Amino acid sequence: MNLQNTDFKTLVQTAQVQGLSLNQDLPQATRRILERADQAQRQLTSEELATICQTSGIDQSLPGSLIQRSDQLVNQARAQLLATQPHLVQPGGALHPQDRAEACWRDCWNFLRVVIYAVACNQSCFTNPSGMAALRKLYRRMNVPIEGMNIALDQLKEHVLEGVSRSNEQQLISDCFQHLIDQLNKTAVKS
Repeated sequence: MNLQNTDFKTLVQTAQVQGLSLNQDLPQATRRILERADQAQRQLTSEELATICQTSGIDQSLPGSLIQRSDQLVNQARAQLLATQPHLVQPGGALHPQDRAEACWRDCWNFLRVVIYAVACNQSCFTNPSGMAALRKLYRRMNVPIEGMNIALDQLKEHVLEGVSRSNEQQLISDCFQHLIDQLNKTAVKS
């Protein structure tokens, strides 16, 4: 195995969005739940959600409904992105061939999953700085169309907000998506 393959595998392993399980301001039980769910790349169970929301003060029905609607929300964002930018999935497009497009939608689903964790915890700053740096590097190496990803995340945010009536919950969701987009688009700052 050459050094480039080793470097790539290391990037894949360290590219991590979720940073809440490292947040010492959150209760240890919450951090453990998030770490287990994130490692399994799954949504929170209703019991886990109840535990987290009891501590955070967030109405459990908000993240609960987002979990139930997550596949539908990602599919709506995908349909909207492809309607506005069909060239992305055509030969020569950034999401061609099909397996590349599927990886993008999986990433969107996982981004939404972690946003839901953040909403349940009532934390709009939720990313892992070193994990996001690795993800940005991985995306650059794989030529992931960040502009398309930003559009998909913006559309995902709009679809998520459609089902939310309370202004404080809308603000939390908007702040979570803005934080994610800011971290995804962050560039290395040279001093």
